[in-house]
Amino acid sequence: MMTAPSNKISFIISQKGKKMLNINNFIFKLNKTTSTTKYYRCEDSRCTVTVRTDLEDNISNIKGDHCHPPEPEQIQIRVFKQVVKARAI
Repeated sequence: MMTAPSNKISFIISQKGKKMLNINNFIFKLNKTTSTTKYYRCEDSRCTVTVRTDLEDNISNIKGDHCHPPEPEQIQIRVFKQVVKARAI
């Protein structure tokens, strides 16, 4: 299990307008939300890493190890697309 203080955390928006969690260049999509907690799952369907946050997106738990390397280039591409899309509107 990793600890939250050493993690680089940000959010990006998916093509469908959903908020996705970016932790150390790994992307997590929202899996479910309860009255107190949000559950995120690694975007790679083969990967079993999960993240639990409170409703204010403060990380409380990260479980598992990634079975794939991080892809910072893909994140940069997504952020660029976000910026271009925002300018076009």
